[in-house]
Amino acid sequence: MKVSANFNLKEFIDPYTYGKFGDSSIWFIDPRIVTLAQFIRERLGKPCVINNWSTGGQYQYSGFRPPQCTVGAKLSQHRFGRAIDLKCSGMSADEVREDIIKNFDVYKKSTALTTIEDGNYAPTWCHIDIRETNIEELKIVKP
Repeated sequence: MKVSANFNLKEFIDPYTYGKFGDSSIWFIDPRIVTLAQFIRERLGKPCVINNWSTGGQYQYSGFRPPQCTVGAKLSQHRFGRAIDLKCSGMSADEVREDIIKNFDVYKKSTALTTIEDGNYAPTWCHIDIRETNIEELKIVKP
């Protein structure tokens, strides 16, 4: 099921949840995270990977994480369908983070992005999420 111009639902959902709920798995993701992923894809002009398990890849918990998943924190934004770990072709995670940090005003106007993870904790992926922070600047978390 396509959820945006460049992404399908399975890219945001783990295999267990998709296997149990199929296309109804869309209930588990906040539509604003899809909008954010598509915005980054278009802004950077590069293919981006979230989950790729459905095409034989290794990533299955870079989007929504079900309750039984042992990856990450128990109250991670991934558990609420409000976070993704993004990998963009031809760019390092630091380059993606740098674009977000330097251009946060553009992201803030166009998306619900509020938070990224410090690169020391996410060396090969860019964690981004749309949690409510009640602050105007970008929140950089160090889990």
